[in-house]
Amino acid sequence: MASSDPQPAFDARTPPRVPVGLLAGVAICCLLAVIALAIAIHGGPAPTAAGLALAILPVPLVLAGVLYLDRLEPEPPMLLAATFGAGAAVAALIGFIGHAFGNELITTPELGPGAGKLAAASLGSAFVGALIAETLKGGILVGLLRYQRSELDGVSDGVVYAAMVGLGFALVSNLFAYVQAERSGLDALVSAFFQRGLLTPLWDPLFSAMIGLGVAYAAMQPWRRGRWAILAGWVLAVLLHTLWDDSVHRGAGWETCVYLIMILALAVLLVAMVRDRRRIVGLIKNCLTPFENPAVITGDDVTMLADLRMRRLARQWARLHCGLRGGETMASYQLTATELALACDRFRCGQLDQAAFDARRDSSLQAMGQAAAALRGRRPPPPSWAPDGTSAMAPSQSLHAARLRERPLSRRSRGDRGPTDDDDE
Repeated sequence: MASSDPQPAFDARTPPRVPVGLLAGVAICCLLAVIALAIAIHGGPAPTAAGLALAILPVPLVLAGVLYLDRLEPEPPMLLAATFGAGAAVAALIGFIGHAFGNELITTPELGPGAGKLAAASLGSAFVGALIAETLKGGILVGLLRYQRSELDGVSDGVVYAAMVGLGFALVSNLFAYVQAERSGLDALVSAFFQRGLLTPLWDPLFSAMIGLGVAYAAMQPWRRGRWAILAGWVLAVLLHTLWDDSVHRGAGWETCVYLIMILALAVLLVAMVRDRRRIVGLIKNCLTPFENPAVITGDDVTMLADLRMRRLARQWARLHCGLRGGETMASYQLTATELALACDRFRCGQLDQAAFDARRDSSLQAMGQAAAALRGRRPPPPSWAPDGTSAMAPSQSLHAARLRERPLSRRSRGDRGPTDDDDE
């Protein structure tokens, strides 16, 4: 009787992809904290409930876009949730101070005593409010650079974290604006929603993303050489935020110009992210080739890892032939390989010393080898990116041939007798 090959256990480590449910749960916790503040400021739970519903309405779409941009090298979910909550906390703090002192000069129009009204504050108050808001949001991103520098591998990472900060800020600022507007009647609430609610969840992340670009550039430079980029991003963020807050009472013509400026800034941001994605794809091709090993990663696997469409098909292949755990194992394999390529780039740029790089390389290759062995252990068919069986995650042609020979060999193992009638049949 032929002995069966051992079945490697799947890697129990859950791939750190972004669970939308986790982020939604953190968002709800942050909102619960500011709901009491909104009720205390404006009075009554009914306006707060209506404002909360309107504030949440556009957030899932923007959040889905942010997570889509983060799909090549997903960031740690808890760190994303923390930046989102920090942005919400900044908005709540500004709103509380502005209402406590009744002074529009220390807060943004959305969070000040006139929040929700059709007329915006003066240019001076809009500038000071934008200055304070973007400085506090930028402080969160600078703290990320200081304490989580290793998580910033390029433009995309800086933009994603900045977008989470801005999205949390927009969520709470809109809540304050809607609660204040509802006190003036339904018409004011509808006007406030169309005035700020539809685009603020997009523009606030855009403002923060300007600082995120600078922080990402600084993270890729030697220490203290990229500070000018952070300052430049902060200036752009304050300028865009001021233009947006000041555009409401300037007339339709000026407001249209501001819209065009925002759209242009968004287009430039997307181009920068596309270029950064191409850079990472190039790193995967160049940095992973020296680590080719039939049991860990092959040339065909490198080709798959450098193509987003093929990566998605690979996860589908793993789920189809190896179950849900197989899909998770493939996702973990892809993420570990991408992080290994980025670690190689940081080592080449002098941001990792030899010992740290060796440790990262060895642990990554070991994890990739375990994931590949787990998938091979389920005897899946050759994947589409390596139909000849040259992938490290599928049995090779020789193994398939051995499986075909296994059955007649097992029958002959019963004895050294010659062919029987059954064998002739």
